Amino acid sequence: MKYRSGDYEAIHQSPIWRDRADFVFAAHLGRKNGRNEWEQLWGQKTAVPLRFIVCCIPFFARDVDLGDEVETDADYVLQRVVQRSGQFTFRVWSGGKDLSATQEIQEEIKELGPLMEWSSENLLALSARDTDQARKLADYLQAREGAGLLQYEAGHTK
Repeated sequence: MKYRSGDYEAIHQSPIWRDRADFVFAAHLGRKNGRNEWEQLWGQKTAVPLRFIVCCIPFFARDVDLGDEVETDADYVLQRVVQRSGQFTFRVWSGGKDLSATQEIQEEIKELGPLMEWSSENLLALSARDTDQARKLADYLQAREGAGLLQYEAGHTK
């Protein structure tokens, strides 16, 4: 499957590992309203053809994380994760919330130490480096979601 004119494509304006990236490939997200949806992912080529290290924090693609080694097909569409990096992805939506509360939450998240990449003023992707940091981040995000200050999800379906 290839990207076609009229399809939706989410892009990364400032991938977190931009300095390592030397290639852009795509993840197919599914179909909505009769058109395909894609996410542009930045990667670093490996010695193996069609394999890349993910250099951005996925905003929408599921079950793939920053630093994972992935394989694409000949059209450079993500097919599978070959080797996990050990990173954990979270996505935070703060749309329609009080701006001062959102800024305070952003500062608190920064103190927890994840890598951060913005899709828009309302959508933030986070990457935790290990299970300990991921657990702390998930606990924090769950508490803030429970207080009605944001919505979040983990990047894995499993």
